[in-house]
Amino acid sequence: MNNVMGIALSGMRVAQQGVQVAAHNVANLATPDAQRLQLKRSAVEQGGVQASVTPAGVDAAAQLGDLLAAKAEVVAFAANATVIRRQDQMLGSLLDREA
Repeated sequence: MNNVMGIALSGMRVAQQGVQVAAHNVANLATPDAQRLQLKRSAVEQGGVQASVTPAGVDAAAQLGDLLAAKAEVVAFAANATVIRRQDQMLGSLLDREA
């Protein structure tokens, strides 16, 4: 069951990075020389996800995309937090049953 916790925790970390990248991009909209960033996700062998931040190309619709990405990352963070909460409840129930 610890694997479930690790997978969900990695999802929360990547979601947090996604919010930071989106915030960086939105905060630098008015800065002419600011470089847009993007988050590249990849699966981890034992389960879960990892991410790296890379430069992004110029995109005319990027402002809207960054705002939507930030909202999606918040939802992903909450979903992973729910998985951790449920896993904790299941473990508690199992321990109560064994006691």
